[in-house]
Amino acid sequence: MADETDIREGHDRIAKRLFAHVGVVADLLRNCLPEGTLPAFDASTLRRFPEERVDSRLVLRRADIAWEFDLAEGRRVVLLIEAQSTPDLAMPARMMVQCGMVWEDCLRRGNQCPVILPVVFYTGAKAWHAVDDMSQVVDCPPGLLALIARKCYLLLDAGQLASSQLPEHGRMSLIVRMADASMEAETKDILQQAWRRWIDEDEAFCQDLAVWVRDVLWPEKFKGSDPEEVTMSVFDVFPEAQEKLRMEGRQQGIEQATHEFQAAERARLSRQATRKFGRGAGESLTAYLSDVHESADLERVSDWIVDCRSETEILSKLPANGAAKT
Repeated sequence: MADETDIREGHDRIAKRLFAHVGVVADLLRNCLPEGTLPAFDASTLRRFPEERVDSRLVLRRADIAWEFDLAEGRRVVLLIEAQSTPDLAMPARMMVQCGMVWEDCLRRGNQCPVILPVVFYTGAKAWHAVDDMSQVVDCPPGLLALIARKCYLLLDAGQLASSQLPEHGRMSLIVRMADASMEAETKDILQQAWRRWIDEDEAFCQDLAVWVRDVLWPEKFKGSDPEEVTMSVFDVFPEAQEKLRMEGRQQGIEQATHEFQAAERARLSRQATRKFGRGAGESLTAYLSDVHESADLERVSDWIVDCRSETEILSKLPANGAAKT
């Protein structure tokens, strides 16, 4: 059995890898925050924020994960995510330091200080018992409480998120289900669903899920394997799912090859029309071909280029509105 410290560090390391994917972070912001926490934001503006900062004493400090994005009204927000698999009693102070360093660096550079959203993503089995309020850490007389920073971070507990109403097919739903899975068969089923849902859109995300299985969930079983071997070993347990994956992959390959062939054919026909009839006819034919996706229609255009004798004749074949003339 893997050492408990190695498992804990493995969970934290994998969480950092998963939150390096823009789709995961966008899903977290949309679906995991308490209602009313975040105004409308522009997910297309999500970008990595420097995680390493040097304080005024030239001490290097590093956050786990940092992103920035823009709100709909233009304000900038920095998202700081700390991945934890064990409770950390020092978390309020740690988050205050991280936020302070971001603001200090902005002021030193003459920039406006951004809004900061500090989040702790917790995947541990024990209940999170660390406080989130500095007034509960500092032994403070009542009269000074107003001067003590209050809530220092937002806790996202994977165990509690797993039972909430996250979108079923979202990335965060899948991550918290894997973090909360108690049986090997359940983890296999979740990984299969991820692979079918995301492999074409976000292969790197699927690879990191397989690394999670290999390095943390089943380290003894998959030691030395690469992520592809992990995935296929999971599918071996379910032959019908493996065959379905192969068939889907074969069909996707055929569709991709067809798409590439038709794109090359459209480009070839445009070049031929330009050489035979001039630039104007070539540009008109290119515009028409952008909406042509059937092989029979492409063959008909090829016949036009061969049969027509002038620019006027081939342009008469193109529709002013509606279907092309035969």
